[in-house]
Amino acid sequence: MLTVKAAADMTGLTVKGIRFYEKIGLLKPAARSPAGYRLYSEEDIARLHKIHFYREQRFSLEDIAVLLNDPDVDLRSYLKRQLFDIESQIQELEHIRITLNKALEENDCGEVLEEENRSSLERSRVAIVGTDLQNDFLDGGALPCRRIYNVIKPLEAFFARAREMKIPIIYVCDSHHRNDPELEIWEDHAIEGTWGVQVIQELRPDPRDFVLKKNYFNAFIGTKLQNTLKKLGADTIILVGWRTHVCVAQTAIEAFHRGYRVLIAEDCVDSTTQVEHEFGLNLLRVNYGIEVLPGNDILEYMAEMSGETQPG
Repeated sequence: MLTVKAAADMTGLTVKGIRFYEKIGLLKPAARSPAGYRLYSEEDIARLHKIHFYREQRFSLEDIAVLLNDPDVDLRSYLKRQLFDIESQIQELEHIRITLNKALEENDCGEVLEEENRSSLERSRVAIVGTDLQNDFLDGGALPCRRIYNVIKPLEAFFARAREMKIPIIYVCDSHHRNDPELEIWEDHAIEGTWGVQVIQELRPDPRDFVLKKNYFNAFIGTKLQNTLKKLGADTIILVGWRTHVCVAQTAIEAFHRGYRVLIAEDCVDSTTQVEHEFGLNLLRVNYGIEVLPGNDILEYMAEMSGETQPG
């Protein structure tokens, strides 16, 4: 049995931290010596090592409690969610790094930061969300369909102009492990670490774009999409991507219920058949009043609106 000081030295934690974990129930109450000192067993030390490890991986205390106490916990699901969170944080830091480097490269770094701030405010009301623009839907992929080629060139032009207008682009990409529930319905696809999960070369993200991962049809579920849109200040979403009647539609409906104005760039979405594509568009038009317009018309409208709101 070890004293709290010895337990701290062995685990790399502080005495205060160990007592805190005991207080909130992550660690069982310590045994006591005849003199009243806390004493910790080998089992306690092993548990403290696990707590320390999970904290280093940036898991919340609530998640750690589940991971340690629930024998039936789906560990892979927790690890995947945490990985998504960490990758989102890395991406946010990359955006900050780009901004700071850009400022430092100029003589008047303060003016550059002011310009970046103004640009952010000007673009903040609208964001583009693209779903499943990935290799596995191309020839040679796990779920190939020639119709996806219909959207590649229109999206190339759409994304290029949107970046010129400083409209943020958020890619939300399918991402799976072998035992994901969706793979019981569809063949294995968008498996982490494969060519198929990567974004189509012609549509590859710019460093300033956002790339999120999802493992459900709805791009809001289990992702950082809501947080990203909130940080951007967006109240309008332009949806583009693959499978109009599935991932695009479910994401659009969710966005509608969350209070966003939603537009569909009709030449930048498609599905596995024309019937499915038209079904998806009609579902969104009729039931939710979602605007469906050519991508260029949407950007023209956004440019006019931006011009009207700029002074002078």
